[in-house]
Amino acid sequence: MDELLNIVKDALEIGLIWSLLALGIFIAFRVLEFADLTAEGAVTMGGAVAASLILKGAPPFIATLLSVAGGFLAGIVTGILHTKLKIPAILSGILTMTGLYSVNLRILGKSAVHLGDAATIYTFPRGIIENAFVAETLTTFLVVVIIFFVLYWFFGTEIGMSIRATGMNKKMARAQGINTDIMIIFGLALANALVALCGALHAQSANSANMDVGKGTIVIGLAAIILGEILFGKRSFKNWLISVILGSVAYEVLVGVAIALGLNPNDLKLLQAILIAFILALPLVKKIRAAKQRRKEGAYNRA
Repeated sequence: MDELLNIVKDALEIGLIWSLLALGIFIAFRVLEFADLTAEGAVTMGGAVAASLILKGAPPFIATLLSVAGGFLAGIVTGILHTKLKIPAILSGILTMTGLYSVNLRILGKSAVHLGDAATIYTFPRGIIENAFVAETLTTFLVVVIIFFVLYWFFGTEIGMSIRATGMNKKMARAQGINTDIMIIFGLALANALVALCGALHAQSANSANMDVGKGTIVIGLAAIILGEILFGKRSFKNWLISVILGSVAYEVLVGVAIALGLNPNDLKLLQAILIAFILALPLVKKIRAAKQRRKEGAYNRA
């Protein structure tokens, strides 16, 4: 029972932070239909900027906001590479991600830094709430809730609807007078700002930042999105956003269960690859099963 409780606690603590990354990837991949790989560099940038500024004495809130600004700029670069220089979407993201590696290394100064006793965004809640887990989880949950409502409101505005229209049908959106290039650039900037926010919170929660945190984040984010869609549905945009958040927590539960069952931590990447492949294949499996069911029903009706 205690082991199950620890799995749930870890899933909540880590999953809520990574849900911000999943929301960013959701905007790029689902809303804009843009295969953006910038996230792997943006999440590292978020942690690097936050950690470096905090170590230099900057207030954690300001450091976090500047991390978000860094991710926003990274998304703008990818958007400009694609819309203005006509570089393919996936290659634009790869170019930005590659460039960010050097930028992030410059910001950190070395491959990893530790915050030590420096104040973070979680320091004040820990001073009020005795239980560190509760303090951190409630703080992250509050941030996620605020982001959820802001996104839900934003995508109901004219600009937000224009971004959604651009992702659905770029030609039709352009025919309606929407500047699709600007919408793509702004949408990618918003997506990577959320990814950088995830990196900033992760660095402050773990009390460290390193250059490896971004590896594999794209596939993990996609797995969280698809898992959430399968488990919780996407009946409306609001439901879709909630599903992405809950999918991140559910994904961490699956990883925690696998480790609890005795998986070697060195094999965690292999497990993640298998889980992701399985989750990504689920929609196809459901389609095949539905098609078979329809054929059976058709054969039964003809009989």
